[in-house]
Amino acid sequence: MAILSGRITVGTAATELPVTCFQPWTLDVKNDDNTDAVYIGGPDVTTADGLRLSKEEHISLRMTPLDRLYAVSTKAGHTVSYIRHTQVC
Repeated sequence: MAILSGRITVGTAATELPVTCFQPWTLDVKNDDNTDAVYIGGPDVTTADGLRLSKEEHISLRMTPLDRLYAVSTKAGHTVSYIRHTQVC
């Protein structure tokens, strides 16, 4: 199983999580902040329409090779962790 993990800092503009794969894959995303929510979605995600991850909440998403995920926050310096895992990549 190929595993890739990392952490990015997002702010008030949508930021792409730097994770891709040539095969179907699973992406686990965790809001590392202990006070505020982070919002995930497509390239135009906002805090008004994104999927809300409350403080320290996580989600597991099944992704395909063309899928990309973006995150945005109401503040600068918001940390998000991720793990990509797949059988082959």
